[in-house]
Amino acid sequence: TLFFFFSLNAYYLVNIVEFISSLCSLTSFVPQCPNLPMGERVDCFPDAGASKQGCEKRGCCWSPLDERKVPWCFFPTNRGYTAELEGTQNDYEIKAKLKRMAAPSLFGADIQELAFHAEMQTSNRLRFKIYDPQKQRFEVPHEHVSSLRSDRSSPISPTLEMTKQPFGLIVRRKDSQKILFNTTLAPLVFEDQYLQLSAKLPSHNIYGLGEHVHKQFRHDMNWRTWPIFTRDGFPNGVTLQPAPAVTYRTIGGVLDFYILLGKTPEEVVQQFLELVGRPVIPPYWSLGFQLSRWDYGSLTEVKETVERNRAVGLPYDIQYTDIDYMEDKKDFTYDKVNFTELPGFADYLHARGQKYILILDPAIGTSKRIGDASYESYDRGTAKNAWVTESDGKTLLLGEVWPGETVFPDYTSENCTEWWVDEYERFYKEVKHDALWISENPQRAISHTRQKLASAAEF
Repeated sequence: TLFFFFSLNAYYLVNIVEFISSLCSLTSFVPQCPNLPMGERVDCFPDAGASKQGCEKRGCCWSPLDERKVPWCFFPTNRGYTAELEGTQNDYEIKAKLKRMAAPSLFGADIQELAFHAEMQTSNRLRFKIYDPQKQRFEVPHEHVSSLRSDRSSPISPTLEMTKQPFGLIVRRKDSQKILFNTTLAPLVFEDQYLQLSAKLPSHNIYGLGEHVHKQFRHDMNWRTWPIFTRDGFPNGVTLQPAPAVTYRTIGGVLDFYILLGKTPEEVVQQFLELVGRPVIPPYWSLGFQLSRWDYGSLTEVKETVERNRAVGLPYDIQYTDIDYMEDKKDFTYDKVNFTELPGFADYLHARGQKYILILDPAIGTSKRIGDASYESYDRGTAKNAWVTESDGKTLLLGEVWPGETVFPDYTSENCTEWWVDEYERFYKEVKHDALWISENPQRAISHTRQKLASAAEF
């Protein structure tokens, strides 16, 4: 039976042989652990519970220190990927196939072969991407980035140098040859649910990394980890260390980097805006004093607040209403008892040169409206398959937000975009307003709402 199985499945026989060979190589793997400066150690055990046994099981280097912030478990120099040039090369790009070097795994499901593509898009913009060529993984959509067109006026060399074993990248300035970004500091890790890339940097002047309350603009490089994409979403994050160096970690997607080569902060900002587009100029009135509060209770109380401020001559430009204007905190509704005159509230403000902003906070409630009436916004979204689902693509992902049990709009779906725009247009016709306060809501909804407001409201 075994002979019959293999005779029909030569492919599986070859792969079993490769698997056995890889197991043998892993048991004989010996990490090369040089005496690195403490600031250049890249953590090989970023999760909790590092120990000598656990570290060595991952094929990493264990060296305890008195300094607790410095990693005791760090990467050796003989792991990562090897690189082999692939396809027809030219002066402006590099294409290579990356093959994983035999070594123990950090968390499992390592991608054995990767594709690497680097392109000198303009004289001051380098892009490189590392991805799985055999399987489509999530990538941030670029449909709103209109300036991705390349102007290949500058060759990729000597800006980018690729080392082949182990694979690494060195980015230099053309004129001074100063190294700006050097990933040979530590190996590339590319597993199904854990990606990591480290790079040595030219100075400690590191800025950015938003979504956090920073005590200073220039970041602390003393082993600080900042989550990204969310405020508490480790291990998606960036670690800064004294080398100086940075380590990027994420649990999905691909590695897709743009490096802007401006010589001053001002030049880098200009190049960044050329890439992503320039910000919308806000309406002048949005720079004025604005007043908002949770739970006014009724439109009568809101108007009393407006009148008190008018009476003392306090100049303020914008009055808000929070989710208490809604019926049971449901989006695209308003409370027809306590806020019965809300459709005319904007005109009341406009008469004195003021503006009205209301909140939308989707998630979308699943329950019916008062009096067992249908919640039509939810029903229409369900009919359009607009909600985030579980991995089967059918079961709705349910949560608990302000209206109780909720579903979540899937803003990566065109069906959802159509549903959102339609609901907003319906609601704007019912309740006039000048702008939206969009809370806890993805950027795509903001983009589409801004477009509709620009044509529908008075800016």
